[in-house]
Amino acid sequence: MSINIVLFTLSGLFILLLGANYLIENIVLLAKKTNISQFIITSCTVALGTTIPELTTSLKSILSTPPHPGIAVGNLIGSNIANILLIIGTAAIIYPIKINFEKWVNLEIKINFIIILFPASIIFLNLTQNISFYLSILILISFFYFIFERIKSDKDNVNKKQNVDQSTFLIVSKVIISFVALVVGSYYLIDGSIQIAQHFKVSERVIGLSLVAIGTSLPELITAILASIKKIHGIALGNVLGANAYNILGILSLVEIIEPSSILENTKKIDIYFLIISTILLSLFIIKAKKISRLNALLFLFIYILYIYLIY
Repeated sequence: MSINIVLFTLSGLFILLLGANYLIENIVLLAKKTNISQFIITSCTVALGTTIPELTTSLKSILSTPPHPGIAVGNLIGSNIANILLIIGTAAIIYPIKINFEKWVNLEIKINFIIILFPASIIFLNLTQNISFYLSILILISFFYFIFERIKSDKDNVNKKQNVDQSTFLIVSKVIISFVALVVGSYYLIDGSIQIAQHFKVSERVIGLSLVAIGTSLPELITAILASIKKIHGIALGNVLGANAYNILGILSLVEIIEPSSILENTKKIDIYFLIISTILLSLFIIKAKKISRLNALLFLFIYILYIYLIY
């Protein structure tokens, strides 16, 4: 294996770190400047930016000749599992996460239910191409509805705007530049990771579920870690909840529309079981505990390590 591939991969990680650091700083400034909560900014806009690697990787995989649906589907389902178990687990070990968005809880639980229902119904009911195609269209429509509901739910935010010296245009420009850094860094990292995995002759599904999933989730991971280090609530969890909705309801439904039966032919029941377990666990902590402690975080990381062990 060439040393250039390793350097290529490490360069991507460095750019990701740089981009995520500036992204965090400017999210906080934007929230103060516009009177929009950090949770909404993160779950709607930042999550979109950090899921661009999943979007580009999945579309590139499904539209290439020949197509690689195993990488596309594995990437998206694996990213959701990694987002909850690896990212929330890592972030909460650094600094326990408080659930401070009570007015959005019911909406987030509904979104989590649909996230589970969509791929699980296709796998466990063995849905045909036609049914999965129309179901995917319905899921894509519901995705846009949920985004609208998230934004609408923040209209009664009564926090006063805070004085910020920089203009909104400048802050937004820096957020966009940070997004670009995340995308570029992810590209280098993902491409290097795939070459390393192929060198060791790992299957497309496993590459998608593990290396590519972790690679495309790195913007969320770095963003969550830096938010935890800075002890900023709302960003780590908002980013994961937003990204999970984009991944399954937005991107996976689009992949299934382009290539029907992609989910059925490239997903095993073990993947769905762990998607269900991780999503339900997160939902329970949101509803009951109102906090993700370091002990909870260790449980998340243990389950993720177990999953990676089982698929390999």
